[in-house]
Amino acid sequence: MIQMKDSAVDFVKALRRPFSDTKKLFIGGLLGIIPIVNFTVIGYTLTSTGLSKENGKRDGLPEWGNYGDLFKKGLVAAIIGIILFLPAVLVLFGTVGGVIVSPAMSLIFGGLPMETWDKLAAGQITDMQIQDWFAQNWTQFIPLLTNAVPLLLIGVMLGLAAYYLLPAALLGWLKEDRFGAAFTWKVVKTATSLDYLVNWLIVGFLGGIVSTLVGWIPILGVGIKMYVNGVFSYTVFAEIYERA
Repeated sequence: MIQMKDSAVDFVKALRRPFSDTKKLFIGGLLGIIPIVNFTVIGYTLTSTGLSKENGKRDGLPEWGNYGDLFKKGLVAAIIGIILFLPAVLVLFGTVGGVIVSPAMSLIFGGLPMETWDKLAAGQITDMQIQDWFAQNWTQFIPLLTNAVPLLLIGVMLGLAAYYLLPAALLGWLKEDRFGAAFTWKVVKTATSLDYLVNWLIVGFLGGIVSTLVGWIPILGVGIKMYVNGVFSYTVFAEIYERA
């Protein structure tokens, strides 16, 4: 038990849960390695929380079935994730794009002879020659990097914030069975609690260990990692969300 004030999360039980049924683990691992189809695994791990209307308990694991509904759940979860990460993506791509098309960048590369561009397009310039050129001219990029770094840091911070909020947002939608519930004040309130923060960090740490241990499994390793981490993490987050 890892204590948190007057409440506790049984992480050992949560970690054992995805391994409690070998058949369901195998199905999850198999579906998890197939692109697009693996949305059903996301849907299953969310259903396993017991917060959805189809399954009101977390003692056991739900049966695999109704794959269309599981796929739909996984797809909606992906859309919520895209919306949360969109600000970070826009800032990062906007910053990189701004650097690429900036007048300073045009001035730096505009000074290269036309024959150099022709050789570059024809693949006649080696990687060593390109590295030598950057080594000689890297100081010209300093003003560009100085202007871009603050925006890049903002983009990274927005990405981390989205990653942090995602579990609470998904459980908010799942619990209310309403898409807009993923973006409510309750989600923010849950995510800004100390309980959520501490357990989010613990889940991330333990999930990393699990990924390392099961990732080596031939063929099914990626799918099993997706299934195990999904069931484990959302078992914990569902408990945090309900008591928030």
